[in-house]
Amino acid sequence: MEFLGIGYQELLLILVLLLVVVGPERLPQMAYQIGRAVRQMQLYARAVRDEFRDEIDYLDEQYRTMRGEIELAQRTLREEQAKLNEGLAEVDATLRAAEAEAGSALAAPPLPEPGAAGEAAAAPGRGGAPSPPLVF
Repeated sequence: MEFLGIGYQELLLILVLLLVVVGPERLPQMAYQIGRAVRQMQLYARAVRDEFRDEIDYLDEQYRTMRGEIELAQRTLREEQAKLNEGLAEVDATLRAAEAEAGSALAAPPLPEPGAAGEAAAAPGRGGAPSPPLVF
């Protein structure tokens, strides 16, 4: 097992050097202080990790919420587009029917006006003969 690249042999050598340098009287107090410092670092590391996890969870929740809103908006837009396409198809069909009706009305021969035939029969002096053109 290695901790920060330090194996068992190196760790044993460091402990022996500490015993020689610090002395047996202060070694337990120093070990206690080192243990407290390591515990404090672990608490800080855990707090940072938890804070990152909370932020990532919050951002993930925000992402999912926005994604749902975007999908809802896309679905609504597709439905509205389908309605507009249906309305456009109806208008186009009505326009084509009106064009066909107008084309058939223009192609048919003109019908005599009922008022013109009644006027010719009502005028007794004319007798149905065409009148000469007027010259100015």
